[in-house]
Amino acid sequence: MENITELPLHINVRGCYCSNFGSGLHLAFHRRVYLTMTEVDLKKLHIGAGLMKEWMELIEQGYETDSKTSLRELTQQIAELNERLTELITYIFEMVRVQRKSFDEEKARAAESLYTVVRAYRGLQQMLRYGKSAKIECLLRDFDDKAEAVKRLSLTSAIKELERVNKELDETLSERIKIKKGYTANYKLRPKMDRIYSLVVKHISASYMLAENDSDKQEIIKLVVILNRIIADFRRSYNESMAQKRRVRKSDEDVEPIEEDEDVVSPVLSDDDSEDNNIKENDNE
Repeated sequence: MENITELPLHINVRGCYCSNFGSGLHLAFHRRVYLTMTEVDLKKLHIGAGLMKEWMELIEQGYETDSKTSLRELTQQIAELNERLTELITYIFEMVRVQRKSFDEEKARAAESLYTVVRAYRGLQQMLRYGKSAKIECLLRDFDDKAEAVKRLSLTSAIKELERVNKELDETLSERIKIKKGYTANYKLRPKMDRIYSLVVKHISASYMLAENDSDKQEIIKLVVILNRIIADFRRSYNESMAQKRRVRKSDEDVEPIEEDEDVVSPVLSDDDSEDNNIKENDNE
């Protein structure tokens, strides 16, 4: 950075518009800025350790949440298992109903015996998945009591498959509950991180004006230049990402790019720098 012979009256960090960033870019931006802030004297910026600790915990929690794609995968797996259960139950119930009219008397009697069980579980396919699993266990026990009739109708393999899928569903539901415990969606963490970032930026600007000597002001200017470079890098990454998506989609509706400043690192705001002066509070974040 070139030497500044005349110190400006006030300085400011450029707008980053990080609320527009995707999840990964948003987390990376906060982590980069946080790590930069840990390398300066926070006391001179009047930034407390508690605020930094909260920021760090939110960033770490965000990375944990972002890595838990398994939660989404488990949800999809649960839906597929539930659909498979519905297909098996429908197949078994329909086979029992059809075989009641079989010309084979033994099959007809076996079907009639199982029909008393099937009738008691009418509507099982439409039950919610959590209650369905427990209900199926009861159904399986009832089928066990009529093992001969099940064998006569050649339903043994279908019922075994029903038992296997139901067990897998129960285990998957339990795993999802375990993962979801303490889970906070990223969209809930983002505004909290942005709020802290906004406070940090305001502290930097205010600390410059309250600095007791030129040496402290020079250090703050150096910090702002570094932050402005970081912001410029992330804004550029965002714009390049949006441009690539537009090329892939070939859509008529373009995503508005974030305007690139001609002077992206200068800590001084000129009077006509309307773009940065008009940054929303949530977007000087």
